[in-house]
Amino acid sequence: MTSASWTSQNRWSTIGFYPDVADAGGFATTTSICAPASTTSNNSSLNEGLTERFKYILDDSGETFDGITTSSLSNLISKTELAKLYVSHFSTKTAGTTTDALTTGHAGGVGKQVELHVQAVQMLDDIENNYAQNHMRDVSYNDYYQFSLKNIASGESFNHLVSNGISNFKAVLIIPLLNTLNNNVNLFDDGQPQLLGHINNFNVLVGGSNVLHADARYTYQSFNNECFNEFGVNGNQSPGLVSSLIDFKSWLKNSYYYVSCSRVPMEQKNAYRSLQIKGTNSSALAMDYMIFAIYEKNFQLDVISGNINKID
Repeated sequence: MTSASWTSQNRWSTIGFYPDVADAGGFATTTSICAPASTTSNNSSLNEGLTERFKYILDDSGETFDGITTSSLSNLISKTELAKLYVSHFSTKTAGTTTDALTTGHAGGVGKQVELHVQAVQMLDDIENNYAQNHMRDVSYNDYYQFSLKNIASGESFNHLVSNGISNFKAVLIIPLLNTLNNNVNLFDDGQPQLLGHINNFNVLVGGSNVLHADARYTYQSFNNECFNEFGVNGNQSPGLVSSLIDFKSWLKNSYYYVSCSRVPMEQKNAYRSLQIKGTNSSALAMDYMIFAIYEKNFQLDVISGNINKID
């Protein structure tokens, strides 16, 4: 996303990507599909990003999910041939209820194998020699621990020990989700946190010390400050290339709490440090908090033999 812009958004859906747009969400008063039964304050079922992605999923009994009425696809190509072409399509459709979709699901005829395509390259002699002489490569990547903090009532304060010790700890991401029996799902269902699921008096403690200066309101400005130098190019100051953060209105409606925990002396980087979060549920509804602890892993790769030497 560092090179994407809204001028190219017409191509995003073709690869199955389109950002979930919070502006499409709102308050629904006629249903409770995203809130406890008989509760009218909840998320709308509409998600513009999800709708845009669905436009490129084919349905042989209709067309795409874009509302255009034309000849059925089954008159043009069969479902069997679509499967052979690896085209995104519905392989099985079964009528059911929301409860069915959340509890049972339905098996389809989706391919179960992955194809690997490796391009053959013939290198020039001088490049090949340099490649052979410098065949050890250092590889660094981020991995994730996932935790959950369940059923925090409206107005309730929490002080939760997430982990006793994490090495090479980089950051923590906290995503507020609605705690209900009929919406016991996660953010991967619609890509958005609970509407207005904010946290007050928020802080993260690493090794027993506060990461943020004081327990306070975590605002959109806090979100920007914590993400700068983490994902942006040149501290997010270079024009044309940005970190692609969500805008203020989107964050206000669907908030993410990201805190960088990597700004420590080098001698503490590899130390095992505890992770603790605390705050107060500002939402009028009971909340769950999905917690992602992000840590760095490193190893050496011999590009000639394929041997891996673990560093940490």
